[in-house]
Amino acid sequence: MLIKEFLEKVCDEIKYKPIRKDISEELELHIQEQKEEFVKDGMSNSKAEEKAVLNMGEATEIGKKLDKIHRPKLDWILLLLVAILIGFGFLVTVIKSQRMDMDYYLIRHVIFCVVGLIFSIIIYFYDYRKYLKYSNFIYFLSSILLIDAILFGYKIVGTYKYINIFSVGIDPSNICILLYIVYFVSALENLKSKKCKINIDNFTFEFRIDILKLVILSSISIILLMSASGITISVILIMAYIIILTSYIINTKNNVKLNLIKLYGILFIIGIIFLVFCIGSQNAIYYRLQNKIVSTYNYEKDINGNGWIGYKINEVLNNSNMFSGLDNMDSYFGLFDGGTNHALITIIAYCGSAYALIIISTIILLTAKIIIDCKKIKDNYGKQLIIGLSSVILLQAIFNILMNFNIIPITNLNLPFISYGITSLIINMISIAFILSIYRRKDILVKERIK
Repeated sequence: MLIKEFLEKVCDEIKYKPIRKDISEELELHIQEQKEEFVKDGMSNSKAEEKAVLNMGEATEIGKKLDKIHRPKLDWILLLLVAILIGFGFLVTVIKSQRMDMDYYLIRHVIFCVVGLIFSIIIYFYDYRKYLKYSNFIYFLSSILLIDAILFGYKIVGTYKYINIFSVGIDPSNICILLYIVYFVSALENLKSKKCKINIDNFTFEFRIDILKLVILSSISIILLMSASGITISVILIMAYIIILTSYIINTKNNVKLNLIKLYGILFIIGIIFLVFCIGSQNAIYYRLQNKIVSTYNYEKDINGNGWIGYKINEVLNNSNMFSGLDNMDSYFGLFDGGTNHALITIIAYCGSAYALIIISTIILLTAKIIIDCKKIKDNYGKQLIIGLSSVILLQAIFNILMNFNIIPITNLNLPFISYGITSLIINMISIAFILSIYRRKDILVKERIK
C-alpha cells in the first residue's frame, strides 16, 4: 500500500473533516521519517515506502481510533448548568408577567431566547481561532456602537444606555464588553517581540509598539464604556482585563514574578491616583459612591431616601420562607425592579429562599466546571478566551448576589441568565457558546492554521 492510499483510508474513517488535513500531514511526516531510515539501510524507495506503511498498522483501525480521539465533544454538564439558570430566568419573567398582568414579557423572553439560541449555535460550530484575523475590526465595531450610544442613545438614570437597532432598544454595554474581551485576547495572542528605540539627547527610550497600542486601545475601551454605561460595568471590564493579563503572564512562564509585580505595581499606582483625584475634586463619582455606601451600610438612617431599598431587602431576607413566598407581598411591591438587578431577591420573596440556594449552588458548580474545562484546553488562545469571557459572567454574578444580600452597594449589574434583560441574556448565551466551541475542539489536533 502506498502512502497516499494509506492516508485516504485513514481519513475516510474520521468524521470531523476539518481535521483530516492535519492528521494526514502528521502521519505522512512519520511515515516519511521511517522510509528514510529504511532507504539508508539499503532498501529501494518503493520497498522502503511499503514497509514504512506496513509498520503503521491497519489503516481502517487507525482511522477509527483517531476519529474517537479527535471527535468534537459537547460539554453536557456545562450546558445543563446553564439551562438550569435560564430556567430560573423564565421563573423571574413569569413573576414579572403576573405582577404586570401582561403576557408580553414572557412571549418576548421566549422569542429572544430562541434568537440567542440561534446565534449560539452559529458561534458553537464556527472555528474560534478565525477571530484572530478580525481583532481590529471587532474593536472598531464595538467602539462604534458605544460612540453611537454616547451621541444618540437614550438617556436613562444619568447614563446613555440604549441604542436603536431595527427599532429595538439595545443595551450596547453587554455586546461591547464581549467584543472587547475577544479583541483583547486576540491582541495578546498576536503580540510580537519587536522593539522600538527613540534617542533624545543622551537618553534612549525603548518600548514595544504592539504593547503600547494594546494599552492605548484598552484604555479607550474603558473610557467609552464608562461614558456610555457608567462606572459599574467598566469596573467589570477592567477586572476582566487584569485577570486575562495575569493568566497571560503566568502562561508565558518567563519572569513571571517580576512581570506580575510590575503589572500590579502599575495598577496600584493608577488606583491611588484615581482615588486621590476623586476625593480631592469631590466629583460626581465621589458623591455617588459615598451615597451608595451610606444607603447600604446605614440604610436604617435613610429609610425614606436611598436606604429604602436596602431596608426592604433586609426585611425580605429576615421574613423569607424556605419553600414559599412572603405572606404579604403588597408591602414589597415597590422594591422589585422587574427582575433585573434584584432578580435573586425577587425569587426569594415570591418563591422562597431554597430557590436562591439552588441558584447560588448552580453558579458555584458552573464556576468549578469552567475551571476544570479551562485546564483541559491545550490551545493558549482558547484558554485565554474562556478565562476572559467566563470572568465577565462570574464577576457579574458575584457582585449581583452580594448586592442582593446587602453586602455591597446596589449596582446596575444583572444576574447572568436570570435577570430580565434581553441583551444580557443573548450575550451571556453567546459567551457560553464560545466556551463550548473551544471545549469542543480541545482534543483536536490544530497547527495554528487559519483560513
